[in-house]
Amino acid sequence: MAKRYRSLFLALTCAGVLTAAPLLPAAQAAVSQEAAAKSIAERYGVQVLKVRAGERDGRKVWLVTVMQPGGNSNGAFQVHLLAVDQESGNLVSSFQHGVSGYTLPPLPPGGER
Repeated sequence: MAKRYRSLFLALTCAGVLTAAPLLPAAQAAVSQEAAAKSIAERYGVQVLKVRAGERDGRKVWLVTVMQPGGNSNGAFQVHLLAVDQESGNLVSSFQHGVSGYTLPPLPPGGER
């Protein structure tokens, strides 16, 4: 009988911890700004120009501005903005696929396509 109550107590304790978790303050990002910048620079061979916090699709991301290395290609010195998920460290896609293709970001005020 005591074993049954111990299991019940353990189950209720786990349930209490799981339900109280959303009430706790948000933890810091699992992947730091510096770690995201270093990972992108090493993985893609680019120069990191700037890293700032941002949000994409409700997820917190690091927005990493990078520049391609110089050389004899059309991609030399091009600048790109990459989004890195703060929790996993994975790249977040820039395009959102919809029913009829991908969705472009909104135009700036007075902009045309």
